[in-house]
Amino acid sequence: MKKILVTTDFSTHSKAGMRFAIQLAGRMKAELVFFHCFQALIPTTIHRDRIENSMQEQAEKHLKKLEKFVAGLYRSMKMTPSRYRCVVKEELSPESAILEYAVREKFDFICISTRGAGGVQKIIGTNTSSIIHKSTIPVIAVPHAYRVREIKNLLYASDLENLEQEITEVTELTRSLGIRFDLAHFSFTEKLNLARTALDADTLGRKYPQLERVFLEPFDVKEKFAVQLDRLVKKINPSLVALFTHTNLTWFDKLFSISRSETFSFITKTPMLVYRKGGK
Repeated sequence: MKKILVTTDFSTHSKAGMRFAIQLAGRMKAELVFFHCFQALIPTTIHRDRIENSMQEQAEKHLKKLEKFVAGLYRSMKMTPSRYRCVVKEELSPESAILEYAVREKFDFICISTRGAGGVQKIIGTNTSSIIHKSTIPVIAVPHAYRVREIKNLLYASDLENLEQEITEVTELTRSLGIRFDLAHFSFTEKLNLARTALDADTLGRKYPQLERVFLEPFDVKEKFAVQLDRLVKKINPSLVALFTHTNLTWFDKLFSISRSETFSFITKTPMLVYRKGGK
């Protein structure tokens, strides 16, 4: 059974990622673990012998709060809770706590909510980009403004590197969700014919039945990549956008290189699933 780690800081913004994770879990019959990281408050006047007891008391308090928070979310969604549990951890760095726990417990996905304005969105006191950069586990970043809607399709944006490995992973995911996916590739005009040969829709469709359409888009050097991808996302209206990134996040950084003055950004509307290239 698949396992999804869902982070929350009890904020309203964090509910977006929780809702999306609940939807995913229901479709793929996955186990959910709702995770909260807190910093223990130890009074300077407390006796050393009581420090451990105090931390345990605080952990229990946060766990009860998390359980209540999750139960309330299920009620608001009018859904019957299925397979889930709540975990809290005392740690100075939420980022480290999330990544260490996810690896140790062998999760298949980390689901986080983004929030804040300008630049790269924030997640529980750290940067979404930092979590994605360091995580060896696929990360689902859900915009805080996301509203629940039926998960119908996925858009896989490919740079054609490791295509067979990546499209196999996407196929496995979409099969578990019971949906189909589209593939999109942006390329310079003079290279589109080469890409068209590699991405022949009929050939790929026979090999990967979950694949529905292939979009070959000319890349305009005068326009930001994020704007061009955003335009395609608006046209297709996918439920989820999947990307594979290098550890240096070169392509991902291009995606998020939208200035604050831009009036549109698809990251505020569409959940994004980011895999590490090569699975490492």
